[in-house]
Amino acid sequence: MAITPDWLSAQHQCRRLFPVRLADMPILLDARGACYFPQLDWLVVSDLHLEKGSFLHSFGNPISQLDTYATLLRLDGLITDYAPATVVCLGDSFHDRHSFSRIREEDKALLSRLQQRTQKWVWVQGNHDPDIPVSMGGVAVDTLMAGQIQLAHEHEPDAAYQMIGHYHPKCQRAVKRHRFRGRCFLMTDSMMIMPAFGQYTGGLDINHEVLLALAPRRQRRHYLLYDNCIYPPVK
Repeated sequence: MAITPDWLSAQHQCRRLFPVRLADMPILLDARGACYFPQLDWLVVSDLHLEKGSFLHSFGNPISQLDTYATLLRLDGLITDYAPATVVCLGDSFHDRHSFSRIREEDKALLSRLQQRTQKWVWVQGNHDPDIPVSMGGVAVDTLMAGQIQLAHEHEPDAAYQMIGHYHPKCQRAVKRHRFRGRCFLMTDSMMIMPAFGQYTGGLDINHEVLLALAPRRQRRHYLLYDNCIYPPVK
């Protein structure tokens, strides 16, 4: 469906969406771990890590290898809701260089169907997948711009405003006297760090020294994702 004001209002009331701004660009944070640029009609997800299950299985880990299917199925739901003109996958969409040879034909077909439902599909290349083959469809780039915002997989020191992935931020906070831990969007006035979208992705706590260097406590805002809801910072 194409999004409507009524749908947006209902999603916001149910804590499934939260509006923010970066570089004066309105962005909708979705509780499923994606963000949407209304002005551009872009849907952005990060760190899918497709075929991580088969990678771990090759080392004897008895983990399910259906993570690619599960991740793409969740992405399918987002594309159904937003019907975006462009989907941007913000790096580490595939877990390793050999993922392309391990992915099941059924999952390739599902990915192709998702791409056919958009006008443009962009792979921002990451450190895990620096060379995405043409056979995966879409367009592979190192970076791209959304207005003044540079979209890249890793932190760019010279960017005035940026949206990045790579770090898989997670946080812990109390909600109604209960303590929850989960993925989160991490923001400052000049940066947004996306949560990982993949089924088997771990995470880095926002108080880790690496993330504190990028988003110090007094400058940051974090939006916890838990049980299909988004919890903004407490004022």
